[in-house]
Amino acid sequence: MTSLLPWRRDRTLGARDPFFAFREDMDRLFEGLWQSFEPEGFFAPEAEKAGAWTPRVALSESESEIRVDADLPGLGEKDFEVLLEGDLLTLKGEKRPEHEAPGGETRHVERAYGRFERAIMLPCEVDAERVSAKYLNGVLRVTLPKVEAESAVRRIEVRSS
Repeated sequence: MTSLLPWRRDRTLGARDPFFAFREDMDRLFEGLWQSFEPEGFFAPEAEKAGAWTPRVALSESESEIRVDADLPGLGEKDFEVLLEGDLLTLKGEKRPEHEAPGGETRHVERAYGRFERAIMLPCEVDAERVSAKYLNGVLRVTLPKVEAESAVRRIEVRSS
């Protein structure tokens, strides 16, 4: 019996079915597309090269402050630094590889390592003297108090010429 679905037809007929070929081409296209979304060097030894790892951050804002939470798992306080220059907050440091196989050969590593630098443009002016940072359980929390804004309404005297 002949199937109504072109990609399920018997392949022994000789000529390749154009619908089946189209489906195979589309499958290859989408497989390549999804592979391009993997973090660079994630499953490769190149993950240990510089710039292969970037910490994830969450930025929140209230009326009085801006809070930045950054995931820095496996790092000590001496492995990174926090810099504030104007309205630019910069996190930079290095995550070093820790995996050492007992026999000398590592079979599979999905961890990312390397130097990182993450610059975050702040949405408003902050009080640099009161900025604080805490690091606990692999999460860095930077609290940036906003600068008190002066009254937005100002009466301007108008003179006649």
